[in-house]
Amino acid sequence: MPPPPTLLSDGVVALRRPEPVDGPHYWRMRNDLALVSSVMGFRLGVAGRSIEEWIASGAGVTGDDLLLTAVLISDSYRPIGYVKVFRVDRFSRHAWVGLSLFDEGDAGHGYGRRILTEVCDYVRDFVGLRKVSLEVLATNTRAVTLYRSLGFDQEGCLKSQYYTSGRFEDVLILSRFLQPSS
Repeated sequence: MPPPPTLLSDGVVALRRPEPVDGPHYWRMRNDLALVSSVMGFRLGVAGRSIEEWIASGAGVTGDDLLLTAVLISDSYRPIGYVKVFRVDRFSRHAWVGLSLFDEGDAGHGYGRRILTEVCDYVRDFVGLRKVSLEVLATNTRAVTLYRSLGFDQEGCLKSQYYTSGRFEDVLILSRFLQPSS
């Protein structure tokens, strides 16, 4: 059976709509409470049936929002994470992005960089956005380093904003102006 069609690809990582085959990967991530809290996600476990229903109903995407599963082409299109573009403001040409890998074992291979680069190029070239923003825990140094290396600058800090692991954490607001493609 061929893999589901992809929307974007850089030859290593492809992005496509969530499919039922992705359910176990989303379920595992949503129930890894340490991982989920590091990306400011749901703080409680999620039932497998809830994930299946969520995917079947469009994965919570409304309006101009976009949610894509990232798959590793060289590994039989194995799902490795997701990226979401949300609160799209076509008038101001701005949106928020969020991403996560499904498994810590996939970190450190450049997949997050590829995912974010693909989606930023897409929203610039095909949606017409000029700026994207994201929120990240100040203590998530790996993610902060990645975002800054991709041209995201800090625009703010929400002090003691997110409660995780028994304490309140600061949340950084980072943004990037998307340069026109050459």
